[in-house]
Amino acid sequence: MVTYVLRRLLQSIPILFGISIIVFAIVHLAPGSPVDRFRTPRVSPEMIAALVRAYGLDQPLIDQYIKWITSFVQVWNPAAWGYSFLDGQPVIDIIIQRAPATLLLMGTSLLVTIVFAIPIGVLAAVRQYSWVDKIITTLATIGYAMPSFLLGLYILYFGGVVLKIFPLFGFQSLGKKNDYADIAWHLVMPVLSLALQGIAAWSRYMRASMLDVLHQDYVRTARAKGLPGRRVITKHALRNALIPIVTLLGLTVPTLIAGAAITETIFSWPGLGSTFVNAVGTRDFPMVLALTMLGGFTVVMGNLLADVLYGVVDPRIKY
Repeated sequence: MVTYVLRRLLQSIPILFGISIIVFAIVHLAPGSPVDRFRTPRVSPEMIAALVRAYGLDQPLIDQYIKWITSFVQVWNPAAWGYSFLDGQPVIDIIIQRAPATLLLMGTSLLVTIVFAIPIGVLAAVRQYSWVDKIITTLATIGYAMPSFLLGLYILYFGGVVLKIFPLFGFQSLGKKNDYADIAWHLVMPVLSLALQGIAAWSRYMRASMLDVLHQDYVRTARAKGLPGRRVITKHALRNALIPIVTLLGLTVPTLIAGAAITETIFSWPGLGSTFVNAVGTRDFPMVLALTMLGGFTVVMGNLLADVLYGVVDPRIKY
């Protein structure tokens, strides 16, 4: 297992290198420039040209890439990922400041997804073709198909405007710093927005996996021996049905990151997702590049985690 993990980590290096080239090219070749926000009648062309030189945007693209990537890998240096064009702060410091909010949102959403999706999927499989199964399947299909931004807006409207129960935006209320109950109250709607789609997707996977296991010979044998139905499901069928579901843990992380960018923007959640959207809008190249590379690294590690977990839960898999 250790050899396999090390081999996969070495294989991820050229993958991340390729991602860096593609991301850098897309960011710099896309329309717009970081200095566009300064183009007003009061700003002279000479000042714009000075800003272009200060940002290093007048250099050839290949030179900019080499300078950026050689600095980017020096993660021990606080200035390795550059400085934000928007406020001049080190990009690493901004990411460290915003990461806890995103990790809290993603972690809570994943926990809620697991707690609810697995029992719902098992119930739908055990009650196959019943009205319970039909309702669960219908709601799961609707939740899975609904765009995340639309779902977030609906939740924001009903929870914050119609019902007026939950706060409309932010991480915590003014004057309530480090009030964990207040943070949890702000967390409800963003988590619900992310978790509902996760529950919809996971419950469908769980239902399909459970149905496949329930038709296996060893389950029929357990029932023929007279074991109680609940014991057959929980002790014999559920464990094997969870094998493909466990691998979703690693593959779900990139999906949560993508969803967090939309959800954090809708609910003004001060995390990495909203920071990325703001950086794209302001052409903050160092921030966009750093967050995109961080996302690419997370995708690679998520796939590695999925493969490792698959081998852990299924003894038949040998690496």
